[in-house]
Amino acid sequence: MRTSHGGHRIAIALLVLGALAFGCGPAGEEAGESRLSEGAAELLVHPDSFDFASNPRLLERVRATPHGYFRFINIPFSRAVCQRLDHLIDTGPLGADRFPFNLHGDAHVEQYAVTDLGRGLTDFDDSSEGPPWVDGMRFAVSIRLAALANGWEDQADGIVSEFVRGYADVVQDSTLSAPVPAVVERYQATFKHDSLAYLAWVDSIMQPLSETERRELLLSLQPYSQLMRATNTGLPEGFFQPVQVGALQLGVGSALDAKYLVRIAGPSVNPADDVIIEMKRVRSLAGIPCIRADDDDPFRVLHGGARIAYRPFRFLGFVEHDGEMFWTHAWVANYRELEVTGSLETAEELSEVAYDVGVQLGLGHLRDVGGSFQQMVLVNVRERLSEMEEELLAVSAILADEVVEAWEAFVRASAEPST
Repeated sequence: MRTSHGGHRIAIALLVLGALAFGCGPAGEEAGESRLSEGAAELLVHPDSFDFASNPRLLERVRATPHGYFRFINIPFSRAVCQRLDHLIDTGPLGADRFPFNLHGDAHVEQYAVTDLGRGLTDFDDSSEGPPWVDGMRFAVSIRLAALANGWEDQADGIVSEFVRGYADVVQDSTLSAPVPAVVERYQATFKHDSLAYLAWVDSIMQPLSETERRELLLSLQPYSQLMRATNTGLPEGFFQPVQVGALQLGVGSALDAKYLVRIAGPSVNPADDVIIEMKRVRSLAGIPCIRADDDDPFRVLHGGARIAYRPFRFLGFVEHDGEMFWTHAWVANYRELEVTGSLETAEELSEVAYDVGVQLGLGHLRDVGGSFQQMVLVNVRERLSEMEEELLAVSAILADEVVEAWEAFVRASAEPST
């Protein structure tokens, strides 16, 4: 599946920039950590560091597969990538240090969703700015773990190459559109448009709030509603009137973050056209040294969604609630994320998704970067290109092995009695 496409050198320079060296931290001593390689020890989080009591299902998902664990450790993983590859950051006048790329921040196969709006990477909680290989490495490792889960590991190199090819193709030609992957068409063929059934499902996953919590949340929503009315002219006066509110507990990497669902009245008094808004706390990305991300800034998330998504969700905004910042977006009735096992029928289908994500990130990484000097930034990138596909393949393979090793240690540790 690997190709010698000339544009590869662009993508590889952007995604990897010559990743060859590894810095290693000391291996830990607890719960079997001393048995780990130094690289895997950097990626191990101890189960006692998290409160899984309120969400035992999350612990089950993290323990179940290497990819589930990989989703849970995004911040330690990104920190390790930054530390190992920090010497690759271009600090020149037109480099990524001065003009940082837009980053998704948590690009992996199960972030790829098919919706009423279209397809592509979603969930921009960890969006930031920084070197593009933060996203490139994460998605390449996700590809390898997905291939491993399906018995396609012998084709993983070729699938990673397709990801690189998509990135390269769109950097060469920003008008390019990726072919629609087969899994997208298969998912969309199953979509139903039953508003009442959808809203009933939303009601079923809303967790009740106390009367005090409900009252305080409604008060916090008032400035958001006013801002949305002012910036979405033409909508009825009562469009953003809350009908119902509740807490939400979904996800893997974000499962322990505070989240709320807000059902608003929508265009009429008919309950069937109510709209669902999700509020997600702006999480801290502290400890990732090569990115720019203010912990309480909702606009790092909003900018990520607006610049990287093929079709951004509606009603992007922010709410200050209980002393914390939340970002918001509207849900769509039909939304289905890929699953590492069960969604993809063949390695070729994973390859199609990989190419599509390469195109999406190639477009999004550079959107609005450099302002009036964006062409200079592109010229600088192209002048720095070199043939480094083999290095990308090698680095992502090593990291994938380390994730599996760390996951195995996590499973052992979480099975041991707490002391």
